[in-house]
Amino acid sequence: MRTAVRVCLVSLACLALSCDDAVEPDLSGSTGEVELRELRLDRPPRDSTDADLFGASRPTVRFVLQQLDLIAETDSAKGLFLRVGPFGGAWARVQDLQSGLAKIRAANKPVHCHFETADNASYALMAASCDRISMTPAGTLNLVGLSMQAFYARQLLERIGGHADILHVGRYKGAGDTLTRDEMPEAARESLGALLDDLQSQLLASVLARNDIADIAEPLSAAVFQHGPYTAEAARVVGLVDDVGFDDEAREHARVAAGVEVDQVRTLTLRKPQKDLGLSDIVSAFAGDQESTTVTGERIALVYLSGSIVDGTTPKPGNAVSGPFVDAMRGFARDEDVKAIVLRINSPGGSALASDRMWHAVRRAAAHKPVIASIGDVAASGGYYIACGATVIYAHETSVVGSIGVVGGKVSFGGLAEEIGVNAVTLRHGPYSDWTNGFAPFDEAQRASIQGLLNSTYWRFLRRVAVGRGMEQREVHEIGQGRVWSGVAGHRLNLIDELGGLDDAIARATADAELEDPEVEVWPRPRSVLESISAAMGGDQEARAQLESAQGALRWNALLQELGPVGDAANQLPSLLEHEHIAVAMPYVLVVE
Repeated sequence: MRTAVRVCLVSLACLALSCDDAVEPDLSGSTGEVELRELRLDRPPRDSTDADLFGASRPTVRFVLQQLDLIAETDSAKGLFLRVGPFGGAWARVQDLQSGLAKIRAANKPVHCHFETADNASYALMAASCDRISMTPAGTLNLVGLSMQAFYARQLLERIGGHADILHVGRYKGAGDTLTRDEMPEAARESLGALLDDLQSQLLASVLARNDIADIAEPLSAAVFQHGPYTAEAARVVGLVDDVGFDDEAREHARVAAGVEVDQVRTLTLRKPQKDLGLSDIVSAFAGDQESTTVTGERIALVYLSGSIVDGTTPKPGNAVSGPFVDAMRGFARDEDVKAIVLRINSPGGSALASDRMWHAVRRAAAHKPVIASIGDVAASGGYYIACGATVIYAHETSVVGSIGVVGGKVSFGGLAEEIGVNAVTLRHGPYSDWTNGFAPFDEAQRASIQGLLNSTYWRFLRRVAVGRGMEQREVHEIGQGRVWSGVAGHRLNLIDELGGLDDAIARATADAELEDPEVEVWPRPRSVLESISAAMGGDQEARAQLESAQGALRWNALLQELGPVGDAANQLPSLLEHEHIAVAMPYVLVVE
C-alpha cells in the first residue's frame, strides 16, 4: 500500500509542473501610477484555507477584503470595476464584501459593477455597494426573493430496505427528519419561517439601499421581487441596473469615472501566473530546501474552522477535524508571541464528541489571551458550541446561529438484507451489546438508553453555552431546543456579542491585544501543490492524508455540485452516522437562495 501511495505522490509531483500555486498571490504592489483596479468574482470567495489542489483557484474572503482595503487606502488606486456572478447562499460573505466595498466608496472612489448572470445574493452585494450597475444584454437577473428547501427521504430509505432510528433532544431539532419524515413538521415551519423572514428583510434592505446610490425615477420597493427573473432591459426599466451593455463598455464607464487613461486599468487576477518548474525545483522541495514562510514575532492567529465537524487525528478535505484543530489551538495558547486568536467559523456542526473537545481547546486558549469568534454563513449546533468558548462572538445579520440541540441514532438495513437473501444472526451478551447493529432497529430498551445519552449531551451543551454567554441554563434552553436563528435575532437573544464580519473581528483582536498593524498567521497554512507533495514524501502524515484523499474528494465534490441541493444534503447526512452516533448538527439540510 505504501509503495502505491509513493507512486501516486510521484505522479502528482509531475502535475505540479503545470498547476497553479495554491498559496494566494500577493497582488498588493502598485505601479505607482494612477490606475483603475478590476476584480472578478464569478463565485463567492472561500471561507477556509482548503487548497483547490487540482481545481480552479478561488480566493478567501480575507484575501479579497485585503485587496479592497488596498484600493481604499492606496492613493494611486482611483476606483474599482467589479464583475460578479451568482453567489448562491453565501449571505454572510456578501455582507463581508459589502463592508469592504463601503471603505472604497467612503474614500470617494467610484465602484462600478457589471454582471452577466446574478442571483439574489450577488445582486444584494451590488445594490448596496455599487455607484453604477450594468448588465450584459443577454444576461439574466434572478432577483425573485428568497426561498428555502429542506429534504425528506423516508420513503426512499424504506424502498431500499432501510430504517432510520433517529432521536432528538429539542422541539426544533430535526436533523433526522430528512430520514424519518415525509413532510416538514410544524415546529420546523415556525423556526425556518422566522429565519427566512429575517434573511428576506436583509435582502430587501440591500436592494433598497440602491435608492440612496442611483438616480432612480421610481424608488425601488418590495414589489421588485414579484416580477423577476428579469431580462436586461426589464431590469433597466425598473431601475435595478443603470445600463445594459457589454463588459468593455462598462469598463469604459468605470475608467472615465475614475479619471484614468485607457492603459491604466489594472486587472487583479486571483490566480498566480504559472511558473516553469524544473527537476531541480522538485528535488530542492523534496530535500526541504524551500524558503520558510512561517510568520514570527508578535502576531495574531487566524484559525479557520470550516465544514462538518468530525473526530479524528488527520485532516480531511471539506471537514473540521478535531485533532489538528485542538493541537493548533493549544499551540497558539502556549505561544507568547501570539497575542490574540481570531476563530473564523463556517460549520453546520457534526460530531458531539469532536465539538466538545474543540470547545475545550478554545475555552482554554481564551483563558490566556483574547479569542474572537467570527461567524461566517453558519455556525450552528456544533459550530456554535465551539464559538461559545471564545471571548467575544461576531456575526453578520444574515449568519445562521444557534441550533442548540442534539440528534443521534442509526440507520439499519435489515429489509435490504432480507431482499437480497442475507440472513443476519446476532448473538449477544446484555440487552445493549448490539445496539449499533446495522441490520435491526432499536428495541424499546435500547431506544430509552440512547435517549438518555442524548439528554446528557444536550444538558452539557446547555452548560457550555450558559458559561460562555453568562446566562442561566434555563434561559439557554428557552432559546435552544434545536432552533436556528439569524444573526440579527441571535444578537437580540445574546447568542452573539457584536454584529460584524471578519474585518471587525480582526480589528477587535488587534485592539484587545494592544497591537498596531500586526502580522496575521493563518491556520491551516495554505500549501502549494509542490509543498504538499514534498511534505508527504518526507513523512508528513497531515500532508500525506490530504493528498491521498484529494483526488477522491474532488470527484465526490464534483458529483455533489452537479446534484445541487440534493448533493448538499448527501454531504451533510454522514455527520449523523459517525461512530459515536451522537451529533450536534444543524437540524435541517438547508438551501437558502
